[in-house]
Amino acid sequence: MARCDWKRPENFDASEGRRRIGILVSYDGRAFCGWQSQDGVTTVQQTIVEAVRKLTGQSDVEVCGSGRTDSGVHAWGQVAHIEIDDCTIPAKAFCQGLNVILPVYVRIRDSWDAGRSFHARYSAMAREYRYFMKEGRGKDCFSDGLIADIGNFPSFELLNGYAACIVGTHDFTSFASSKDVCPSKVRDIYESEFFMTTSVYGEDVLCYRICGNAFLYHMVRSLVGTMVQMGQKGLPESDFRCVLEKKDRSLCGKTASAGGLYLWRVSYDAEEYMWFEEKYGNTH
Repeated sequence: MARCDWKRPENFDASEGRRRIGILVSYDGRAFCGWQSQDGVTTVQQTIVEAVRKLTGQSDVEVCGSGRTDSGVHAWGQVAHIEIDDCTIPAKAFCQGLNVILPVYVRIRDSWDAGRSFHARYSAMAREYRYFMKEGRGKDCFSDGLIADIGNFPSFELLNGYAACIVGTHDFTSFASSKDVCPSKVRDIYESEFFMTTSVYGEDVLCYRICGNAFLYHMVRSLVGTMVQMGQKGLPESDFRCVLEKKDRSLCGKTASAGGLYLWRVSYDAEEYMWFEEKYGNTH
Protein backbone atom coordinates (compact mmCIF):
# COMPACT_ATOMS: atom_id res chain seq x y z
CA MET A 1 0.00 0.00 0.00
CA ALA A 2 1.39 3.41 -0.92
CA ARG A 3 1.83 5.81 1.97
CA CYS A 4 -0.35 8.32 0.14
CA ASP A 5 -3.23 5.85 0.64
CA TRP A 6 -2.90 5.92 4.43
CA LYS A 7 -6.04 7.54 5.83
CA ARG A 8 -4.55 10.40 7.84
CA PRO A 9 -5.63 14.03 8.30
CA GLU A 10 -3.81 16.56 6.13
CA ASN A 11 -3.28 18.92 9.05
CA PHE A 12 -2.94 17.97 12.70
CA ASP A 13 -1.01 20.96 14.08
CA ALA A 14 -1.66 22.21 17.60
CA SER A 15 -3.64 25.42 17.94
CA GLU A 16 -1.90 28.77 18.42
CA GLY A 17 -0.72 29.21 21.99
CA ARG A 18 -0.64 25.46 22.60
CA ARG A 19 2.50 23.39 23.12
CA ARG A 20 3.25 19.72 22.49
CA ILE A 21 5.64 17.69 24.61
CA GLY A 22 6.67 14.25 23.33
CA ILE A 23 6.98 11.45 25.90
CA LEU A 24 8.32 7.90 25.74
CA VAL A 25 6.25 5.71 28.06
CA SER A 26 6.50 2.23 29.53
CA TYR A 27 3.80 0.59 31.63
CA ASP A 28 2.67 -2.65 33.21
CA GLY A 29 -0.67 -3.36 31.58
CA ARG A 30 -1.87 -5.48 34.49
CA ALA A 31 -2.63 -2.26 36.37
CA PHE A 32 -4.85 -0.77 33.66
CA CYS A 33 -8.00 -1.35 31.62
CA GLY A 34 -6.07 -0.41 28.49
CA TRP A 35 -4.64 2.85 27.19
CA GLN A 36 -7.74 4.84 26.24
CA SER A 37 -9.65 6.87 28.82
CA GLN A 38 -12.96 5.28 29.87
CA ASP A 39 -15.48 6.18 32.54
CA GLY A 40 -15.22 4.28 35.81
CA VAL A 41 -11.95 2.42 35.17
CA THR A 42 -8.23 3.12 35.45
CA THR A 43 -6.45 3.68 32.13
CA VAL A 44 -2.94 4.76 31.15
CA GLN A 45 -4.10 7.81 29.21
CA GLN A 46 -6.22 9.22 32.02
CA THR A 47 -3.53 8.47 34.63
CA ILE A 48 -1.02 10.55 32.64
CA VAL A 49 -3.56 13.35 32.03
CA GLU A 50 -4.15 13.67 35.78
CA ALA A 51 -0.41 13.72 36.48
CA VAL A 52 0.16 16.47 33.88
CA ARG A 53 -2.64 18.54 35.40
CA LYS A 54 -1.01 18.26 38.80
CA LEU A 55 2.46 19.09 37.44
CA THR A 56 1.42 22.11 35.35
CA GLY A 57 -1.60 23.40 37.23
CA GLN A 58 -3.53 23.44 33.94
CA SER A 59 -6.94 21.84 33.40
CA ASP A 60 -7.01 21.83 29.58
CA VAL A 61 -4.65 18.88 29.04
CA GLU A 62 -4.67 16.41 26.16
CA VAL A 63 -2.58 13.23 25.96
CA CYS A 64 -2.54 11.30 22.68
CA GLY A 65 -0.74 8.00 22.19
CA SER A 66 0.71 6.46 19.03
CA GLY A 67 -1.90 3.73 19.37
CA ARG A 68 -4.21 2.07 21.86
CA THR A 69 -3.34 -1.01 23.88
CA ASP A 70 -5.99 -3.32 25.31
CA SER A 71 -6.56 -4.22 28.93
CA GLY A 72 -3.58 -6.21 30.23
CA VAL A 73 -1.29 -5.33 27.31
CA HIS A 74 2.05 -3.74 28.22
CA ALA A 75 4.32 -1.13 26.64
CA TRP A 76 8.06 -0.69 26.62
CA GLY A 77 8.15 2.04 23.97
CA GLN A 78 4.75 3.74 23.71
CA VAL A 79 5.09 7.28 22.36
CA ALA A 80 2.58 9.99 23.22
CA HIS A 81 2.32 13.73 23.07
CA ILE A 82 1.06 16.05 25.78
CA GLU A 83 -0.76 19.15 24.53
CA ILE A 84 -1.05 22.04 26.97
CA ASP A 85 -1.12 25.83 27.00
CA ASP A 86 2.35 27.28 26.59
CA CYS A 87 4.29 27.37 29.88
CA THR A 88 7.84 27.83 31.18
CA ILE A 89 8.46 24.22 32.30
CA PRO A 90 11.37 22.83 30.22
CA ALA A 91 10.42 19.83 28.08
CA LYS A 92 13.08 17.62 29.69
CA ALA A 93 11.66 18.38 33.14
CA PHE A 94 8.40 16.61 32.30
CA CYS A 95 10.13 13.22 32.51
CA GLN A 96 11.36 13.62 36.08
CA GLY A 97 8.40 15.69 37.22
CA LEU A 98 5.76 13.24 36.02
CA ASN A 99 7.60 10.21 37.41
CA VAL A 100 7.43 11.74 40.88
CA ILE A 101 3.63 11.94 40.55
CA LEU A 102 2.80 8.81 38.54
CA PRO A 103 2.31 5.35 40.11
CA VAL A 104 5.30 3.01 39.80
CA TYR A 105 3.65 0.84 37.14
CA VAL A 106 3.88 3.63 34.56
CA ARG A 107 7.16 5.41 33.81
CA ILE A 108 8.12 8.26 31.51
CA ARG A 109 11.44 7.22 29.96
CA ASP A 110 12.08 10.47 28.09
CA SER A 111 10.43 13.80 27.26
CA TRP A 112 11.20 16.42 24.62
CA ASP A 113 9.84 19.52 22.92
CA ALA A 114 8.01 17.90 20.00
CA GLY A 115 6.88 21.01 18.14
CA ARG A 116 3.31 21.99 17.22
CA SER A 117 3.21 19.84 14.06
CA PHE A 118 4.20 16.56 15.74
CA HIS A 119 1.37 14.12 16.39
CA ALA A 120 2.12 10.86 18.23
CA ARG A 121 -0.41 8.92 16.16
CA TYR A 122 -0.49 10.59 12.75
CA SER A 123 3.26 11.26 12.49
CA ALA A 124 4.15 7.60 13.21
CA MET A 125 5.65 5.60 10.34
CA ALA A 126 5.84 2.17 11.99
CA ARG A 127 4.87 0.34 15.15
CA GLU A 128 6.61 -2.72 16.52
CA TYR A 129 4.98 -5.24 18.88
CA ARG A 130 6.62 -8.17 20.65
CA TYR A 131 4.88 -11.15 22.18
CA PHE A 132 6.74 -13.22 24.80
CA MET A 133 6.00 -16.89 25.52
CA LYS A 134 7.39 -19.63 27.74
CA GLU A 135 6.91 -23.39 27.85
CA GLY A 136 4.34 -24.58 30.36
CA ARG A 137 5.87 -25.49 33.70
CA GLY A 138 3.16 -24.00 35.88
CA LYS A 139 2.63 -20.41 36.93
CA ASP A 140 5.16 -18.45 38.95
CA CYS A 141 5.01 -15.23 40.95
CA PHE A 142 7.31 -13.29 38.59
CA SER A 143 6.09 -13.78 35.02
CA ASP A 144 2.36 -14.39 35.41
CA GLY A 145 0.64 -11.79 33.24
CA LEU A 146 3.96 -10.69 31.72
CA ILE A 147 4.94 -13.78 29.69
CA ALA A 148 2.35 -16.12 28.17
CA ASP A 149 2.43 -19.84 29.03
CA ILE A 150 1.82 -21.79 25.80
CA GLY A 151 2.78 -25.37 26.61
CA ASN A 152 5.43 -26.86 24.31
CA PHE A 153 7.25 -24.65 21.80
CA PRO A 154 6.29 -25.53 18.20
CA SER A 155 8.83 -26.11 15.42
CA PHE A 156 10.82 -22.94 14.68
CA GLU A 157 10.84 -23.80 11.00
CA LEU A 158 7.05 -23.93 10.91
CA LEU A 159 6.60 -20.76 12.97
CA ASN A 160 8.92 -18.69 10.81
CA GLY A 161 7.32 -20.14 7.69
CA TYR A 162 3.96 -18.79 8.89
CA ALA A 163 5.54 -15.50 9.94
CA ALA A 164 7.07 -14.95 6.49
CA CYS A 165 3.59 -15.18 4.90
CA ILE A 166 2.56 -12.01 6.71
CA VAL A 167 5.27 -9.69 5.32
CA GLY A 168 3.85 -7.41 2.64
CA THR A 169 0.48 -5.74 2.09
CA HIS A 170 -2.45 -7.99 3.04
CA ASP A 171 -6.09 -7.93 4.04
CA PHE A 172 -6.09 -9.18 7.65
CA THR A 173 -9.85 -9.72 7.99
CA SER A 174 -9.20 -13.28 9.24
CA PHE A 175 -7.25 -11.89 12.20
CA ALA A 176 -9.42 -8.89 13.12
CA SER A 177 -11.80 -8.96 16.05
CA SER A 178 -15.50 -8.69 15.28
CA LYS A 179 -15.33 -5.47 17.33
CA ASP A 180 -12.87 -3.85 14.91
CA VAL A 181 -14.55 -0.84 13.27
CA CYS A 182 -11.88 0.02 10.66
CA PRO A 183 -13.48 0.12 7.19
CA SER A 184 -10.32 -1.32 5.60
CA LYS A 185 -8.57 -4.39 6.97
CA VAL A 186 -5.52 -3.90 4.71
CA ARG A 187 -2.23 -3.34 6.53
CA ASP A 188 1.48 -3.16 5.62
CA ILE A 189 3.75 -5.54 7.53
CA TYR A 190 7.47 -4.80 7.34
CA GLU A 191 8.93 -7.47 9.62
CA SER A 192 7.60 -10.71 11.12
CA GLU A 193 9.75 -13.30 12.90
CA PHE A 194 10.07 -15.67 15.85
CA PHE A 195 13.29 -15.92 17.87
CA MET A 196 14.51 -17.20 21.22
CA THR A 197 15.67 -14.90 23.99
CA THR A 198 16.30 -15.12 27.73
CA SER A 199 14.16 -13.62 30.46
CA VAL A 200 15.63 -11.66 33.37
CA TYR A 201 15.21 -14.86 35.42
CA GLY A 202 17.35 -16.89 33.03
CA GLU A 203 14.63 -18.99 31.39
CA ASP A 204 14.30 -19.51 27.64
CA VAL A 205 11.56 -17.35 26.17
CA LEU A 206 10.06 -17.45 22.69
CA CYS A 207 9.44 -14.02 21.19
CA TYR A 208 7.34 -13.05 18.18
CA ARG A 209 8.28 -9.69 16.66
CA ILE A 210 6.05 -7.89 14.17
CA CYS A 211 6.41 -4.39 12.72
CA GLY A 212 3.95 -2.62 10.45
CA ASN A 213 2.31 0.68 9.64
CA ALA A 214 -0.72 -0.05 11.84
CA PHE A 215 -2.71 -2.93 13.34
CA LEU A 216 -6.33 -4.00 13.70
CA TYR A 217 -8.08 -4.67 16.99
CA HIS A 218 -6.66 -7.94 18.46
CA MET A 219 -4.73 -8.56 15.22
CA VAL A 220 -1.34 -9.38 16.77
CA ARG A 221 -2.83 -11.63 19.43
CA SER A 222 -4.93 -13.44 16.81
CA LEU A 223 -1.87 -13.96 14.62
CA VAL A 224 0.17 -15.32 17.53
CA GLY A 225 -2.60 -17.61 18.75
CA THR A 226 -3.19 -19.03 15.28
CA MET A 227 0.48 -19.55 14.43
CA VAL A 228 1.31 -21.21 17.75
CA GLN A 229 -1.71 -23.53 17.65
CA MET A 230 -1.08 -24.49 14.02
CA GLY A 231 2.59 -25.06 14.81
CA GLN A 232 1.77 -27.32 17.75
CA LYS A 233 -0.37 -29.39 15.37
CA GLY A 234 2.43 -29.51 12.78
CA LEU A 235 0.29 -27.96 10.04
CA PRO A 236 2.09 -26.81 6.87
CA GLU A 237 2.73 -23.21 5.86
CA SER A 238 0.15 -23.55 3.07
CA ASP A 239 -2.60 -24.00 5.68
CA PHE A 240 -1.69 -20.74 7.38
CA ARG A 241 -1.51 -18.91 4.06
CA CYS A 242 -5.01 -20.24 3.30
CA VAL A 243 -6.36 -18.77 6.55
CA LEU A 244 -4.85 -15.39 5.64
CA GLU A 245 -6.19 -15.41 2.09
CA LYS A 246 -9.72 -16.64 2.89
CA LYS A 247 -10.54 -13.49 4.96
CA ASP A 248 -12.68 -15.63 7.24
CA ARG A 249 -12.41 -14.99 10.99
CA SER A 250 -13.84 -18.42 11.82
CA LEU A 251 -10.72 -20.11 10.37
CA CYS A 252 -8.20 -18.56 12.77
CA GLY A 253 -7.19 -20.04 16.11
CA LYS A 254 -7.85 -18.89 19.64
CA THR A 255 -6.68 -15.35 20.38
CA ALA A 256 -3.51 -15.32 22.50
CA SER A 257 -3.75 -13.83 26.00
CA ALA A 258 -3.05 -10.13 26.55
CA GLY A 259 -0.29 -10.63 29.11
CA GLY A 260 2.48 -11.57 26.67
CA LEU A 261 2.04 -8.58 24.37
CA TYR A 262 4.14 -5.39 24.44
CA LEU A 263 4.05 -2.26 22.30
CA TRP A 264 7.79 -2.27 21.88
CA ARG A 265 8.78 0.61 19.61
CA VAL A 266 7.31 3.37 17.46
CA SER A 267 9.28 4.79 14.52
CA TYR A 268 8.93 8.32 13.17
CA ASP A 269 11.72 7.91 10.63
CA ALA A 270 10.29 8.15 7.09
CA GLU A 271 13.42 6.56 5.65
CA GLU A 272 13.56 3.46 7.89
CA TYR A 273 11.10 1.40 5.84
CA MET A 274 11.34 3.27 2.53
CA TRP A 275 12.46 -0.01 0.92
CA PHE A 276 8.95 -1.34 1.61
CA GLU A 277 7.34 1.69 -0.02
CA GLU A 278 9.51 1.17 -3.10
CA LYS A 279 8.75 -2.57 -3.27
CA TYR A 280 5.05 -2.67 -2.32
CA GLY A 281 3.86 0.94 -2.68
CA ASN A 282 2.09 0.40 -5.98
CA THR A 283 0.15 -2.64 -4.84
CA HIS A 284 -3.28 -2.55 -3.18
